[in-house]
Amino acid sequence: MRVLFIALGATRKRAVREEAAEAVACGHTVLVLTETAESWRDQPFAPGVELVEMTRLELRHAPRFLEWALLFRAPRAAVSLLGRGPLRQPVGRAGRSYERRLARRVHHRLFLPCYRGLYGDAVTVRHRLARQLVRERSMDHVVVCDPASMPMALQLTRGSAAPGARGGTVSGRAVGTGRAGDGVPVPGLSYSAAHLEAAV
Repeated sequence: MRVLFIALGATRKRAVREEAAEAVACGHTVLVLTETAESWRDQPFAPGVELVEMTRLELRHAPRFLEWALLFRAPRAAVSLLGRGPLRQPVGRAGRSYERRLARRVHHRLFLPCYRGLYGDAVTVRHRLARQLVRERSMDHVVVCDPASMPMALQLTRGSAAPGARGGTVSGRAVGTGRAGDGVPVPGLSYSAAHLEAAV
């Protein structure tokens, strides 16, 4: 079974780490989707658990990748190349000034409005990328690990966005199932799209 843990909030690190390790030990393929790997440095995952960063997933979208490469990656590479020896400090200052005065302004004032107009707001794009990840990896089961991950999990349960091309399940636990009470999603229990919707 291919299991996707959605842990965008990174608020239940120990539980997520232990349940992911348990799922791997049971022979499952495990991915953990989180905002950044930096949040998990103090809680490393067991071998066999693949960590997927939402921030890097967003850069897979061609317009975002192209913008990032042109506005940030290429100039940073130039600063790194030119900023050596006695030029290190002035080139470094110039690079920081460029990002603050030009790159960030172009990103926020020009690129983002156009991007949102064409592809929807950031939340819509993130949900679309998560669905794409689920399809590409043929995930069978999605585990919701914290409240911040529930809206995305809800989107994965709707219509054709249901986890996995083979029709997967969404729960709050990787191994075993529980009983969802009173329509309120509780970490550690399984719940349906209706229960998720009640929390959003």
